[in-house]
Amino acid sequence: MSKRARPPIITLTTDFGLRDYFVGSIKGVILQALPKARLIDISHEIPRHDIISGAFVVNEVCRYFPSGTVHLAVVDPGVGTVRRKIVVSFQGQHFVAPDNGLLTYLVDKAESRVFEIRGNTLLKFEESPTFAGRDHFAPIAAALASGTDPAALGVEIEDAYKISGLAIEKKESKLGGKIVYFDHFGNAITNIKRADLPEKFEIVIAGETLTGLKQNYAEGDEAKVNLIINSSGYLEIFMPEKSVKERLNLELLDVVAVLNVIKSPND
Repeated sequence: MSKRARPPIITLTTDFGLRDYFVGSIKGVILQALPKARLIDISHEIPRHDIISGAFVVNEVCRYFPSGTVHLAVVDPGVGTVRRKIVVSFQGQHFVAPDNGLLTYLVDKAESRVFEIRGNTLLKFEESPTFAGRDHFAPIAAALASGTDPAALGVEIEDAYKISGLAIEKKESKLGGKIVYFDHFGNAITNIKRADLPEKFEIVIAGETLTGLKQNYAEGDEAKVNLIINSSGYLEIFMPEKSVKERLNLELLDVVAVLNVIKSPND
């Protein structure tokens, strides 16, 4: 007996919020094309126009979905302009988004393929100066989830737009990271992995010098700024039950300097 075909999965990540009809309209377009599709809301609370945070969320969440999943991401300050519509294919999953850096992490992966999607016999786009998420990106996601190859929807490209400054920089005994995401609690997540850190190190951020890694949030000193390696493997800056973002007045892409502390002979 053959296994029953699994309904196609489409995830949704936007900065639309839930007050308006926008998310519902996108779901309606997809369900008209694919009534059995499973629509998974990742987040509709990405800060408005915050492409950097949106890029982090899409890249992090994709590791938990099976091959064949389509991820639709719309954080689109340039809606209605000539910016392109792209699909990134990586390890059996497809990512649909405007070509504005929202898929930077996926584009940078060695195994990924990137396609510019254009109107054709399979996709006839209407003019959409204010709602390309509904009128353009939702139909693309539905087509991919139905099994259409992205090569049938557009042309492969190698010049997708990428956000600059997301990669860490290494110079001699110094390593420069960045804050790339703030979670709901005001914790600051960096792009620094545990493997990037030397055995002994100091972190310098917003005039504060930090040392030592906590094993969990409860272990953190409530009166100080603390460090932890979070569940995704990134260096995170936090304060128990407080917002480190507010405490240090942090912003996205603030520099996080890692200093290699050289052991003395008496250590």
